[in-house]
Amino acid sequence: MTNRSDIKKIGGSNIASIVGVSPYESVRSLYLRLVGELLPKEDNNEMRWGRELESRVADIFADGHEEYEVVPHGIVTHSDYDFLIASPDRLLFQDGEPKGILEIKTADIGTWNQFGQEMTEEIPTHYYCQILWYLGMLNLPYGYIAVYFRQSGRKAFADYKEYRVEFSQEHYEAMKQKAIEFWENHVQKRIEPPITRADAETVRYYKTRYPQHTPDKWAHSDESIDNLAKDYIDALGNMRLHEMHVNTMKLQLIATIGENEGIKTASGNFTYRTSKPSKKINWEAIAMTLGASRTLIDIHTTEQPGSRRFLIPKQ
Repeated sequence: MTNRSDIKKIGGSNIASIVGVSPYESVRSLYLRLVGELLPKEDNNEMRWGRELESRVADIFADGHEEYEVVPHGIVTHSDYDFLIASPDRLLFQDGEPKGILEIKTADIGTWNQFGQEMTEEIPTHYYCQILWYLGMLNLPYGYIAVYFRQSGRKAFADYKEYRVEFSQEHYEAMKQKAIEFWENHVQKRIEPPITRADAETVRYYKTRYPQHTPDKWAHSDESIDNLAKDYIDALGNMRLHEMHVNTMKLQLIATIGENEGIKTASGNFTYRTSKPSKKINWEAIAMTLGASRTLIDIHTTEQPGSRRFLIPKQ
């Protein structure tokens, strides 16, 4: 769980993005981060809790596995590719020799259903890729993932589970090849990989990179962009049909609830409550009531730049 996001190399936490299975980061945002276009991820409660709980979870695992000496571990660099690194949370020693690794995770209890039976490989795919990467880089046969489940929105204990992953040379080699190609074809050459997903980091990057438009200047299109535009309009039309269907069903439920607070169904309780009233203070009216002139109000009025809107051709 140690935060090593400032290292501009490919590690275990990146490999899931490269193979396209990360729920957090796309290959485009990973590229932008590696070439310095994106700042390191801002610290948040999830990251802080992970760091605070790492030692505690390692101790829980060690207490249940007296056969191992659980030792913190640093960064290992691949012998042939200095841009490939591994940084597992712990190494598992027996008789003075490393036998496996331990990766520590903290997760919201709401993600509990993404994990299967304990001591199996039934874990989220991005975790599987990460631990397999470490095993391949350190040439070790197996690893454990210890998962500390937190109460929703808190770091308080909710559950604890352990999983075991066996090394797969085939899967590791496939991931390593993709990582090498990504580095050599994109990072080294500064060629952006395709946008494959609208992840939050990539969306934020383009909003901040191009906050304003240049009047009377248009981008150049070609056949591939023309096809993209057509596919987008077609997909948008299908989405609107789906949205219309969903809204119709929602309205049917609202009509059934009527003046009631909600309705209890076999799928759960649906509510249609009145929200608490909100208040908005009209400071301009207050200022004028107190005798402030329009000139004085204008002096203390600031103009915020408008945001860019993406509009499609009229259909």
